[in-house]
Amino acid sequence: MTEELRGRAAEAVRAVGRLMEGGDWKDETWLGPAIDELLSLERELIRHEEEFSDVFVHVALLIGARCHIRRDGTTLDPDERAEALRRLRWVDRHGPLDAPLAVLSRMMLLFLLMPWALPRADGSRTALQNALLDVADGRVLTEAVRRDLIEARDVVDRIAEAPVDEEFRRQTESNREIIEQMLAPGSTRSARSASDRSTDGADHVAAARDGTGAAPSAQSQLLDAVRGLVDLAGSCSTARFTRVLVWLIAEFSSGRGGDSTPDDLTLDLEAARLVRRAGAGRAAGADGVRRAADLALRSLRAAPPDTPQRARVARLHAYLLLQWEFLTDEPADFSEAERPTPDPDGDDADRLTDWPIGTAVDPGVLPYLDSHVRDFVAHTGIRERQSAAQLDRLLAYRTGDPGYLDDAAALLREAIDASPAGSWWGVSLQAELVGILEQAAVHGGSFHDADVALTTLRELRAALERDGSVPPDAPFVLDLALSAAGAELSHARRTGNHGELPSLGEELRGRHAALPPDSDRRGALEERITELDALLPPVRQEGRTPEGVLEPARPEAAEPEILYRAISEFRRDLDGPRLYHDHEYDRRGALGLRMLFDVLRGEGPGELLDDAITELTRVRVLITEGRGQTHRVDLLTKLAEAHLMRAARGGPHRAADQRACVEVFREALGELAADVLLQSGADHGLSAALNGAMLSRRLAFIAFRVGRPVDAVADLERGRALVLQSAAATRGIPALLDAAGHPGLARQWRAQVFAHPIRPIAATAPGAREPQVPDDTPPVPSGLRRKALKALGAGRGATEGPGTRPLLGATGPAELSAGLAATDTDALVYLVAGVPMANGGFPGRALILRPGAAPAAVALPELLQSGSPPLDRYLEAAAERSRVLTDPEQGPAELAACEGRWQKALGTLCDWAWRAVMGPVLGAVRPLLAAQGPLARPPRIVLVPCGPLGVVPWHAARIRGLGEHGHRYACQEAVLSYAPSGAQFLAAAGRRRMPPATGPQVLVADPELTLPWAELETAALRSACYAGALRYGEFFTADGERDAAGTPEDLLAVLPGGTTPASLVHLSCHAVAAPRPTDSELRLAVPPGAGADAGRLTVAGILDASADRGPGTAGPLIVLSACETDLSAGHHDEALTLATALVTGGAADVVGSRWAVRDGPTSVMMAVFHHNLTARGLAPPDALRAAQLWMLDPHRTPPPTLDGPLRAEAARPDLHRLHHWAAFTHQGNPTASGG
Repeated sequence: MTEELRGRAAEAVRAVGRLMEGGDWKDETWLGPAIDELLSLERELIRHEEEFSDVFVHVALLIGARCHIRRDGTTLDPDERAEALRRLRWVDRHGPLDAPLAVLSRMMLLFLLMPWALPRADGSRTALQNALLDVADGRVLTEAVRRDLIEARDVVDRIAEAPVDEEFRRQTESNREIIEQMLAPGSTRSARSASDRSTDGADHVAAARDGTGAAPSAQSQLLDAVRGLVDLAGSCSTARFTRVLVWLIAEFSSGRGGDSTPDDLTLDLEAARLVRRAGAGRAAGADGVRRAADLALRSLRAAPPDTPQRARVARLHAYLLLQWEFLTDEPADFSEAERPTPDPDGDDADRLTDWPIGTAVDPGVLPYLDSHVRDFVAHTGIRERQSAAQLDRLLAYRTGDPGYLDDAAALLREAIDASPAGSWWGVSLQAELVGILEQAAVHGGSFHDADVALTTLRELRAALERDGSVPPDAPFVLDLALSAAGAELSHARRTGNHGELPSLGEELRGRHAALPPDSDRRGALEERITELDALLPPVRQEGRTPEGVLEPARPEAAEPEILYRAISEFRRDLDGPRLYHDHEYDRRGALGLRMLFDVLRGEGPGELLDDAITELTRVRVLITEGRGQTHRVDLLTKLAEAHLMRAARGGPHRAADQRACVEVFREALGELAADVLLQSGADHGLSAALNGAMLSRRLAFIAFRVGRPVDAVADLERGRALVLQSAAATRGIPALLDAAGHPGLARQWRAQVFAHPIRPIAATAPGAREPQVPDDTPPVPSGLRRKALKALGAGRGATEGPGTRPLLGATGPAELSAGLAATDTDALVYLVAGVPMANGGFPGRALILRPGAAPAAVALPELLQSGSPPLDRYLEAAAERSRVLTDPEQGPAELAACEGRWQKALGTLCDWAWRAVMGPVLGAVRPLLAAQGPLARPPRIVLVPCGPLGVVPWHAARIRGLGEHGHRYACQEAVLSYAPSGAQFLAAAGRRRMPPATGPQVLVADPELTLPWAELETAALRSACYAGALRYGEFFTADGERDAAGTPEDLLAVLPGGTTPASLVHLSCHAVAAPRPTDSELRLAVPPGAGADAGRLTVAGILDASADRGPGTAGPLIVLSACETDLSAGHHDEALTLATALVTGGAADVVGSRWAVRDGPTSVMMAVFHHNLTARGLAPPDALRAAQLWMLDPHRTPPPTLDGPLRAEAARPDLHRLHHWAAFTHQGNPTASGG
């Protein structure tokens, strides 16, 4: 039996050997059966106590071979790899050095220890191999990888002792060199050429001597080098000069003291001589560098302004200041540093010639260079740009000038574009670029910067995950994960989109659990997990927070000595060295806030409020001096609140505190408006604008209290509809730049301004906009916008400059009064809800402006932000109705019950609206209403509802007992239009209406074919009102072909600024008001081959697509007979609806709806509305009012536009009910004339 067993084992081993010799071992189909057979034989041999070492070794080889085959995929079993390593290590320890099978086993062990070091099936290298060999990036080298490499080096040494041929030996030696290279990332030997220097040491000394033959002092050599560099700045390009400066700093940092210069620099002789001379001057120490910087500063002051030479000398001066900091470890004074701008025209035309990516090396030398040096010289220009970008990023931190970030990002982008495809250079440089974008977003940048950073992080992490070679615990990967977590959390806080957070939480917890207890990144992971738990409370409730991660500490009452000790620590930190430009701003702001919060918690003495005001006032001064980029609005708001608190206490400062409170609130609004203008696109603008209306309402209440309604108007305008105002202002920025004398910036703006209207919505988070990065995005997206706004005097902390008023929407009562007179409008009325408080609070107000009259405030005691039961109940019922109507699980009974509750709440709301608001407003606008004759024209009123008051159909406010159906409505007493703000009213009032013949009429039917009446509606309008109108959408029965599918692109083409602007656009399609109003959407046709989301046109898409058309351009009428097209479901003060977006985009008039409407009655009312426009010649606001009055008339007569099913529908007895007619509103030009 044992003989037979030994024979079977021997034959199996021989069979495996034959297959391996023939190369068939790479075929996985036979590996499994062969492994199973050998393992079975191994068990039998062990059971019979027979020799099994040959089988053991071959099993090790076969398992290793399978692991080798599977190394690029997801099928590699870690347990199987561990088993192969166990067996192969035994063979390595016990096998003879010269046994072929042992040598083969050692080679297999080498493969398994470094699977990532082998070429992939397609010939490409892994990211880990690229990182260690090409870039020498130690951030990917973990302790486990290091142990494997050390073991692999020892295995290679044993392989080298085997009797092998010369070629194999050379390959083994090369493998050992590569392993040594990977074990020592960042080795400076790679920077040294393998060939001898062409200039010997004597030549170097001779070059350093002065004319007398005596060796000059180190300081004189350094100053001579700076003089030479100043001269060089006038004769070479910016690219070449920056490269010389990079090597200047490298020479200082090398410590060689000028005794050599790396040959692979290939600087020209003059530049190399200057670098060597400066290096020799390093011995002059910090004092010498300080003198060199002073010399550069004197040269800078002497250089003509706005010249290339001055820009280059400015960079030399700044780099020398940095070098002084490196030597002293103390902060330098950068107050006189000057950022090298502007870049000279045409200077970048041939940058790659003046600053090549690789270094040219004599072909005869190349064979003598090892692979690492060859990689180094091939990427010299990339390394140089990386070094320059790091210096510029540090300068941004030290000077507070974000322009240095633009410079750094441009250098990195150039290096990334020049990096070989798939190289680690691209990965590592993009990670650095992300850091710059994150720094830019926080320090004077925009949310676009943050979105580009987040998108890049997602792409980088996905690429590393696909590659799979870089260990998940590598410092580079951990830092990338932490950066991504911070970016995801910031994005979630800003947008409310938490779709990525659950998976992020799982990842962070997994990484935290895998880290060793002494890891220096545990604390950072714990902080991110705590932040995430604060956004996702259910995660915390499930008990998945890892041990050691503390919950956020709740503030507790502190003992006085603890309180004072904490404040004294703040003061000590404040009195320390200023480590960066905004050091005082950040520390003083933190100190002032700490004091104020302690006062609010009742933990400090009364004088602590005075101290808090003192510190925050200093912060206010620093803002005016250009210091401090973060939390400006918050800090100014807190200072204003502190003044308000102290004023409430009385005392000698009361009057001054009241004045200061108003001034600081206005400054905060100015900073917030500048933030909104800085954003690219409506969605980002919304994120920046959220506190504007709150601040403006506070100011308005103060103005009401002191009896200054004029100030209330101006203050409300400062904070209302900032996104719409910014969208309109952005279109005019090029013209303003031209007028202000900045034609170059105007050209750049026209060429590069970000405007990508159709942005897909992520499938993982319906209704939430995901960061999108177009291909032409600049390295720092906010850079151009920041420079342009600064040139116009509209940047953060800036005083008013040319063209600033239209940008910031500074509209006052005089302009508004003139606009009312020009449109024959009787009143512009702001509706401001009051705030109930224990001491009585602030009552609501109607702020009324009339032509030629001073603003007047009418008290409305029942109009409250919260505490008006009819309004509160309606908001709840409307939210429930919107939710139920979109829930496919709801049955008919639930829908009917919900509809009943909503209709009841709507009726109660309209009763309250008359009593609380419209009765007093109408009485103030037209006193003695009942005494007016029957022929007196109704007053024309434009309403500006603030806050959630924008959801109320004020035109349907009603009083019982006077009308045909037991009510009389506000629309029967006045012609009512709506506006987001006074500024938007003025813009629409100044826009002429397009005559019908000046453009096509476009009728859009429901592309989804889910609105049965949509086709009937458009057919009736085309037949009776707009013969020859273009038909977009889907039609079951219409004669002829449709003119377009009705995609978002089709619609944008006929909107103002499009390729074929229409004079009329009527849409009968679905619409949805989203919780984030920039995501409210029209549901249009999906382009062929695109996803479902491609058929959605959002508020943001409309605003971002609109183009500047100049003042006085006529606009179309746009009718949105769809649901919720003039409704904001959140952030009400921005008044961002589909209707207001279209007016801002250039429409003269827009009709929209406040809720989901019924198809049949809506189609009837739309037909009557268009009849009033075309047959009766009424202006849109009057035509809409007439249609609503027709719906209310029990004796109504159908006009000719109603035929067939529409005429039958018009006979319904319930058309007078609120939910059928009151949804529709008019936004835009209120005039009764044709415009």
